[in-house]
Amino acid sequence: MLELRRKINELTTFKALNKIINNENFVLLFIADKQHLIFLDIPQLLKLKEEIALFFLDFKPAIV
Repeated sequence: MLELRRKINELTTFKALNKIINNENFVLLFIADKQHLIFLDIPQLLKLKEEIALFFLDFKPAIV
């Protein structure tokens, strides 16, 4: 999940979004150790970023 968040954050920078919009207007993203391929357009990419941010919002680390 951390790697997916890192990748989504890379893809949603201003520069990266401009490049996506000016080129193909979608992203192909491999996830789960490259076992799955997802096709996202810009609104879906931004929605996924929001959902991932919510996933980590209430994260409370446990001390082991």
